[in-house]
Formats: sequence, structure tokens, C-alpha cells
Amino acid sequence: MAAGCARRPDPTFDPTVTLEDGTRIRLELIGPADRADLLAGFEGLSRRSRYLRFFSAMPTLSAHLVDSLLNTDADHHVAIGARLIDANGRVEPPIIGVARYFRSEGSDDTVEPAVAVVDELHGRGLGLALLKAMTRHARSRGIVKMRAHALADNDRIRRILAESNAVLVERDGPVMVYDVDIRSQRNRDNLVELGKMFKETQLTDATVKHGRR
Repeated sequence: MAAGCARRPDPTFDPTVTLEDGTRIRLELIGPADRADLLAGFEGLSRRSRYLRFFSAMPTLSAHLVDSLLNTDADHHVAIGARLIDANGRVEPPIIGVARYFRSEGSDDTVEPAVAVVDELHGRGLGLALLKAMTRHARSRGIVKMRAHALADNDRIRRILAESNAVLVERDGPVMVYDVDIRSQRNRDNLVELGKMFKETQLTDATVKHGRR
């Protein structure tokens, strides 16, 4: 890891996840010390994946954007990074997936989530694992709603959002805005169903507000 030392696990989610194919993953909150690992992971995103995550091809990450992505805290901007655990139990440096949320401006109980996974791990359940960890963390901070954003031309993602009982609340040009209430068991189950899109579509990010983040 970039920081070169073990970190205290976050109590709201399991730090070790085993995917369906047996791949072991380490989940941790990330911040400025993870800059090199985040940049290494960005190289694992295809042009299409970068477009879906940032709403543009985004050939490189600017220093300003990297600063923004890693300017995290315990409450308003939370980011959970995923790294591979090798056969010897060592955590490998590149960040291969990230789930993050931002408190919505002017709201204490709503967040805007985003999830991205490197192309090599599409369809293997990592996006769902990250989404679950992010949701547990958000609920522990009193969050009751996630406001998800999806491109209007991404028909499969929009269909899955609709089937997950997400409520369409706004359209901003090519971006569709949905709300998912995470308080009840039923709605938490709906959010898990929403997370299955990462396996079903092998796409990286259907829940992101703006390409600037």
C-alpha cells in the first residue's frame, strides 16, 4: 500500500471480501496517502469506462481532480478503495475499485454515490461488494437516501434502476437523476439489486453525479 503500513479497519464494513470466483479483496477508507495507487488503478479503466465514470473520455486525471477525489473525511466525502490480496496474503498496491459518496449540498441525510471498477474485474462482483460497504457506512452516518445519476442513453442501467424501485426525480440534459431510500429493509434490498448492474452489464459507473468528481 502507498502508506506502507496497516490501517485500522472501518467498523461499518468487512475489510476482507471474497468474490464469487475466489478472488480476495481488501476494502479500506482512502485519502491523500493513496494517490499513487489511485493513479495506477485509473490506468485499468478503458475509454468507455472512463466515459461512464467521468462523463467524458478523460485520458488523464488532472492533479486538481486527483486532489478532489482524495480530499476525503469521515462524514461528508467518504471513499472506500479496493485492492487485491495475493496468494501469500499480501495486499497489492493498485486501487482496483472505488466507491465514494458526497453529502448533497444543503442536505444532512442525502448523498451522491459513485462506483468504479477496473475493466479486468468487471462482472465478478466487486462493484456490488463496494456498493454494500458504502451503503453500510452511509447508514452509520445517518444517511437515508442516495441520489443516483445515470446517462440517459444508458438504457440497461436505467432499466435496472427502474426495476430496483429507484424514483426518477430530475433530468439534467443527458443525465437522469434517481433517488433510492436506504432506510427500510425492502429499499436496502432494492439497492443491492441495483448493485447487481455491475455484474449484469459489466459497466463501471451508473451512480455518479458529475464528471468533475
